[in-house]
Amino acid sequence: MGMAASQARYLGLTARKTNVEYEGQQINQARTALANQSANLWNQMLNMKVPTAPNKTDYVNEQYSFSDGYNEYEIDALQSTNAEINGEKYNYVVTYHYTQDAYKAIQEKNTNPQVQKIPTISSTTGKENVKVEDDAGNYKVTSTTGAKIYKPCTAEDVEILKALAREGKIKVDDITQIQNEFYQTEGSNSKVKIYCRKEDLEEIKNKALQMGDLSYAEAIADDYKYKLGNKEAERYDKNDSTQKTALDQIRHDYPELVNVPDSQIWKYEFNGKTYYVSENELNECVNSGTSNYLNNMYQISSNIDYQKGLNQYYATNLQQNVTETKYARLDDASGTGRFQNIKLQDSSAVFALNSEEKSNELAYENSMQQYEYDVLQYEKTIADINAKTSKIQVQDRTLELRLRQLDTEQKALATEMDAVKQVIQKNIESTFKTFQ
Repeated sequence: MGMAASQARYLGLTARKTNVEYEGQQINQARTALANQSANLWNQMLNMKVPTAPNKTDYVNEQYSFSDGYNEYEIDALQSTNAEINGEKYNYVVTYHYTQDAYKAIQEKNTNPQVQKIPTISSTTGKENVKVEDDAGNYKVTSTTGAKIYKPCTAEDVEILKALAREGKIKVDDITQIQNEFYQTEGSNSKVKIYCRKEDLEEIKNKALQMGDLSYAEAIADDYKYKLGNKEAERYDKNDSTQKTALDQIRHDYPELVNVPDSQIWKYEFNGKTYYVSENELNECVNSGTSNYLNNMYQISSNIDYQKGLNQYYATNLQQNVTETKYARLDDASGTGRFQNIKLQDSSAVFALNSEEKSNELAYENSMQQYEYDVLQYEKTIADINAKTSKIQVQDRTLELRLRQLDTEQKALATEMDAVKQVIQKNIESTFKTFQ
């Protein structure tokens, strides 16, 4: 090998060795960073607080209670004080609670009331020889007693016609036939109403002499009642003390019924409750069902389906909690550390205190649920740290293996550089040395 070639070879090996050393330094820095990450994870694990299960004894409180012969009182909180009021000294402010019955009104919405207004009627049937003529879309019926105008039945006639059908005075198949096939005498507001079939009117009208016997049903609507589903409603009886007490409370709590006359209040029994409803609301339910049916808004089999909701009310005794806070004097006559009696502000009575240990089960269960949640969080954090540590170890082993490879390469380069250096030395001596 010539001197120039040897020198070039030596420079190449030097550069390669420098690169190997630089890469080794980079690997050492990377391993140092991984070591720092591992140390941080280890410190994080050391600083973690291991969850501790709650001790049930920590949720046991001393509960004081007393009775005045009418109510049972439980003391919720005691706050020490030093107060004097009207010459009486008090050493605590006491917060206590008790339950008492309260007569209250409740409103409920009956979403499927199925209200029916059923007339109470007196009725007769008969036949009369008449003449029938057209009259601007209606029928003019003339008999020996005079002329009457028959008009199509309205929705208001439906319940009367159904009542007649129930009595067997007329025959109908359904509400559609009632609306379309029956006619009534003019004057729907009159007390007496006369109904006949359209087909009978048409048959007589089409006769040559326009005379014939017309079958009719006569109804006198004496009164009416309501049914809600299969429950019959009754009128409110103000002379019934129970009903009066209930309605008075309902009107007190729900002023919208104050101006509703007693005569327009109805009641019915359902599921052991006595409900009170206004006649106006009952009529609105009836009309909404009829309207929905006639307008074909719903695919229903009866006009009592899909009625508007009905506001109904009832009154009942409800238990409610009452909480009070007062100054009190508590005494420990026995020296046991437990109070024996209590005297409340504005009362001359001294009541004996009962003391018992009560477990706060709800607080304990909440604490146990929090503990179980903390355990899951702790185990997850540990698992995450272990996973990160394992990943760091894999990366470190990879870097360590690469560092060993570089170390081997560096040693090989150093050996080869020594050999080239000797060659260069010999070339120098053989070329430039004058004397041996």
